[in-house]
Amino acid sequence: MIPGGWGPALACAAALLLIAGPARGQGTAPDSVPPDSTRPRVVLPIPTAETAPGPLAPGARLVFSRDSMIWTNGYTVADLLANVPGVYVARTGFVGQPSPIFYAGRGPAGLEILYDGIPLAAVGADSIMVDPGRISLVGIRRVEVERHPAFLRIYLISERSEGIGARSYLRIVNGDFKTAGYAGLFQYRWASGLGLDVSADYFNAKGSQGTTRDARWFDLRAALDWTPTPLVSARFQIRSLTLDREATNAELGFEIPLRRDNRNESLLRLVASTRPDRQGWSVEAGLLSTVWNADSGIADTVLGTRTVNRAFVGGRVAGRRGTVDLTVRVSDYHTPLDAELTVGWIPLGWVVLSGNARRASHDGDRTSSTAWGSLGLYRGAFSLVGDVRWADAVPLPVFPADTAQTTLDLGLRAGLASRRLTLHAGVERRDAFTPTDLASVPGFPAFPPAPAATYAISDLSFTAGPITLAGWFAQPISGDAPAFQPPKQSRASFTFRSKFLRTFRSGAFDLKVQVALEAWSEGVAGVDGSGVPIPLPATSVGEAFLQFDIASFHAFYSLKNALRSREGFVPGFEYPRNRQTFGVKWIFRD
Repeated sequence: MIPGGWGPALACAAALLLIAGPARGQGTAPDSVPPDSTRPRVVLPIPTAETAPGPLAPGARLVFSRDSMIWTNGYTVADLLANVPGVYVARTGFVGQPSPIFYAGRGPAGLEILYDGIPLAAVGADSIMVDPGRISLVGIRRVEVERHPAFLRIYLISERSEGIGARSYLRIVNGDFKTAGYAGLFQYRWASGLGLDVSADYFNAKGSQGTTRDARWFDLRAALDWTPTPLVSARFQIRSLTLDREATNAELGFEIPLRRDNRNESLLRLVASTRPDRQGWSVEAGLLSTVWNADSGIADTVLGTRTVNRAFVGGRVAGRRGTVDLTVRVSDYHTPLDAELTVGWIPLGWVVLSGNARRASHDGDRTSSTAWGSLGLYRGAFSLVGDVRWADAVPLPVFPADTAQTTLDLGLRAGLASRRLTLHAGVERRDAFTPTDLASVPGFPAFPPAPAATYAISDLSFTAGPITLAGWFAQPISGDAPAFQPPKQSRASFTFRSKFLRTFRSGAFDLKVQVALEAWSEGVAGVDGSGVPIPLPATSVGEAFLQFDIASFHAFYSLKNALRSREGFVPGFEYPRNRQTFGVKWIFRD
């Protein structure tokens, strides 16, 4: 276990992270691994309406590509987001247990998750917060994370085939606690522009003998694309997420209730543009329906079946130096109207301006307004970026008694991005914030008010041949740390990846070995029913990952909590020690 007062050596070691962020244009850099070398030569246009338009300042957007997710040691979106500086993944146990993401002490108000460009609606038992720990990486081709002061926007882009012919993926997992996982993906694209994508992920874990119980999920997705011309496309997609999880009792008296529920979504999207690359003018429109229901285990008479219907229309004009994007959404849920404007502009070859403004109306005559702006200066490998985010917003519109509160958050960071070295060092001035007087997640302690604080956040990645040292470090330099945001928090990793081309000249062999350490000092994990703070013990959690491939065959081994820490991410909930999973993956073409 690492004590609360860390030495300079540990602070330096913890400042290493693999992160995307070049010094130009979009602010998205290559991932830590080479791009997908099996990409087909014949490429057809695909709808690209799911990500926010650029340009963005250097380091503003972190990108995890399809190749990154094939070589990751995680199974869900929550596993992937642990690599984002300042993120605290509140794991309550083994696979299938809740793993909500907390950032800046804002609870559900600290992040927004968008699936194919549409904000995920929090419904049913997830009415307070969408849990990324139940979103499978199978069926997702790209994850983009925009970092704003005290706020994250997470874009999940679903799989689709960009080349003529077939592509398929298969994964089999086994491990401790009778873990069994089976996942598959099939894609086919015809020369006519018709495309089919089907993916499924079943995962089951019996759990340990402590507080972690049985859990299983089934994630099914099917999509049909039609691109009759390079300028027009249509997409119909359905998703079904089923969760069956036993109740979990914490040592402190909190309980995560039994979950046996299903979430179904159907999406129809139409896109038309004046150019295949979506430069010039483009418009899109769509309909989305979300249905949540509980078969048993939850008080159906209280939650019942929830249905959310939404429609959206958007327009975009994009040029070589700038983009303007306007989207309007209507819904029959707690936010009937939502309008959002996003702009990006490069007025000079060394200046990038970007911003976003949003206005939403909620039931009960409530409104939310947010605005974010960024100024980035860059020259060669160096960059300097300033951000400001203002919000007068209702944190949880689902609760009629929740009202808007005003926050003003500021950020400043300097960056260096070269072929071998990527470095960002920044400070954020975070305003005081009072979370809604409810537990952020069922079974979790309540969040106390977060005081105003100034945070230092740094990340660094250094690559020398097949070796990459990476990590991030965050701590307040003034003010107190909020709940689930430890005063000193870090993640560091050592990665060896090589194709051994001198020995295997065909390039068919690939090996990745990675060890990582996540550590934090003593903090606060919310308050109990009497308002007494619950301490979050200082600890360090290690993990190891090994994966090798021969052509398109991958074999992997993952070890979590390798240091056998007795302290977990959430007080009272066990994080199993020496948790092992292993398996194989195959990627097929034609």
